Amino acid sequence: MYLGHDPQTGKTHTVTRRNFATKRAAREAMADVVAQWRQGGQPQVAQSRTPTFQAVYDLWRVNYELTVKESTYVKTTEQFRVHVLPVFGPQPLDTITIVAVQQFINAKMQTYKKYRELVYDLSRIFEYGINLGLVTSNPTRRITVPKRQEDVTAAVRVNYYTRAELQEFMRTCREQQPLHVYAFFKLLSASGCRMGELLGLEWRNVDFQQQCIHIVQTLARGKGRRLYLGAPKTRNSRRTVSLDSETMMVLRQWQERQAVEQGARGFDVTSNPHQLVFANRNNSFIQLSKPRTWMLQNMHKNHLREITVHGFRHTHATLLLEAGVAPKIISERLGHRSIQITLDLYAHVTKRMETSVPSVFAAILADDEHK
Repeated sequence: MYLGHDPQTGKTHTVTRRNFATKRAAREAMADVVAQWRQGGQPQVAQSRTPTFQAVYDLWRVNYELTVKESTYVKTTEQFRVHVLPVFGPQPLDTITIVAVQQFINAKMQTYKKYRELVYDLSRIFEYGINLGLVTSNPTRRITVPKRQEDVTAAVRVNYYTRAELQEFMRTCREQQPLHVYAFFKLLSASGCRMGELLGLEWRNVDFQQQCIHIVQTLARGKGRRLYLGAPKTRNSRRTVSLDSETMMVLRQWQERQAVEQGARGFDVTSNPHQLVFANRNNSFIQLSKPRTWMLQNMHKNHLREITVHGFRHTHATLLLEAGVAPKIISERLGHRSIQITLDLYAHVTKRMETSVPSVFAAILADDEHK
């Protein structure tokens, strides 16, 4: 078994154990070795006891890392580190009860918006323990997942702009912000793309002749908070998004300005085949938090209603639906896996549009009667 690399000594640590009577005994020994290694001790002969939740989790995450994107691995393991391991990590896996899991989820429901994901996280480890023969049951299967009660008196946050609000944001952004900031939000609102997709966009994937951009990668955060270019969120996220001529003109203006500004810093962006459309002063990745800083600066300065950066994606879809664009077309632009995702996300728009159906139908009938 490979345990890891010691950066202080430069040694690679492996452990071998033999002559177990059963597979379960071998698996228990393997889990014990990992637990002892994490505690800084030398691996000893396996004891006859069930390993801790932490030890089984450590075995699981090695395999999990091989099955998902790096950014997904980082997000999931961070969720374990912050929420799950402080509570269940030291406990032997077979001592964790249904009641303990139920109480944990009930408490998290009060403080953590994504508390339902923790049920799935816990279940993964218990299922893995079952596969290893370490435990015989999964307590998460027998809990009742609580449902957060909605506060009917609380104001509902509308995370998208109306047409007039978007026009005002873009006007103030154009007049007051640097060109690259204006170009970013112009493209964000006109394309409906995800923020990471635009921060990972390269000029070679901008087609000025066909007036479109090709989404083939996204900027993501990996281990050690490093930024890297990875595959889009889903298979359907790899797509081509058509754009209007005004947005393409702004992109052309920014391309020319970028060449001048980065050239003054010593970067020949015109000959770089992988030049980013949006890059920092060192011509490298812009931090994923930066667009929010740009956005809030414009909103606060001009007293505009605050939405999230992702809200511009919602704005794009909402305005297109209200204009009568088919949900199927919008779904393809957004890169959703199915049209149902689009319909579920924007049910508020279709519900509002439904109120106009009677008058539309009456108009159709009136036209027929007058023929």
